[in-house]
Amino acid sequence: MPLEIREVKTSSELKKFVKFYTKLYRNNSQVAFPLHLDELKTLKRDKNPAHQFCKCNYWIAYRDNKIVGRIAAIINTKEQEKEGENIGRFGWFDFEDDFSISEKLMEVALTWLKQHSVINVHGPMGFTDMDRQGLLIKGFDRKGTMATIYNYRYYEKHLVRLGFEKSTDWVEYELHPDETVADKISLLAKRCKDRNELISLKPKSIKELKAMAPDIFKLINESYKDLYGYIPLTRDQMDYYTKAYLSFVNLNLISLVADSDGKLVGVGISLPSFTHALQKAKGKLFPRGAFEMLRALKKNKRLDLYLIAVDSQYQSKGANAIIMSDIINGAAKLGIHIAESNIELEDNKQVQSMWRFIPHEQHKRRRCYIKHIDHE
Repeated sequence: MPLEIREVKTSSELKKFVKFYTKLYRNNSQVAFPLHLDELKTLKRDKNPAHQFCKCNYWIAYRDNKIVGRIAAIINTKEQEKEGENIGRFGWFDFEDDFSISEKLMEVALTWLKQHSVINVHGPMGFTDMDRQGLLIKGFDRKGTMATIYNYRYYEKHLVRLGFEKSTDWVEYELHPDETVADKISLLAKRCKDRNELISLKPKSIKELKAMAPDIFKLINESYKDLYGYIPLTRDQMDYYTKAYLSFVNLNLISLVADSDGKLVGVGISLPSFTHALQKAKGKLFPRGAFEMLRALKKNKRLDLYLIAVDSQYQSKGANAIIMSDIINGAAKLGIHIAESNIELEDNKQVQSMWRFIPHEQHKRRRCYIKHIDHE
């Protein structure tokens, strides 16, 4: 039957675009389904401040009036300024295992990008580094997380056939810090504090933590500025992510490191794993999703590390050890002894060096692909 590609133009169509992922993976036991409300907020031009400097378009593939695929094309103008080239992105690229579907969707997306003078396109990526990114190519038998994309194995075959090549990889680790490890890292952290006059800040409330948000995001921007695909967050984005994430953190799972003058030089943010809750919710916050998310916050066996950022002047002075000590000991108080690192660039040895003290397994790998768009 003929394949039809329709541009997403209405709120109703955008909801269909979002919900297709849940339908495609409804029988998969590993995926952590994104919440539909979160996805809609990210994709809506009047909700997500990234749209202030991003152009985008979305399409849905239909066959026999049934949705069989979707794709988003994105142009981040700040990324183009940073890279000095007309680069674009693709994301939300999901499809049934039929090459005619993936081929037609990508053709439409590349045509749109070409019309906007894009010469290279990479993905899967979101609008910014804070969105899910990277195609899973190893670890299909492991549970996904709220911060990462889970995809079927056949996606890689489709992208290679479409002419995409590796741009970079991210790796992920499962960490198993036991009591002995916690003691060793705590001792190392104490030595680093004493030697370099560093302290762990302990906010007493979420309100106090939110007041520190500008300094937290300023440090993240500075620490991440040279990482692949990272675009510094604007003030509006900082406010957006403060409301989205800092309202729900457990203060035991946050680490803030300051120098002797009280300047923030290190931050680590982690959350209890929401994987099980998201699997139960299947994209819906109500009626069951909210209950499952709250339960995950209160009782959990796993932890997801979301980010670690350290001032470059303190990366060799033990700030990383202090962050890990704070989080490991905070997690132990909650009965959590397993952690997911989430994605880190394969060549980011600074981050990976932290795991040498902790029993770990490098269990997942995901890839960013790139393709040149011919303008002849």
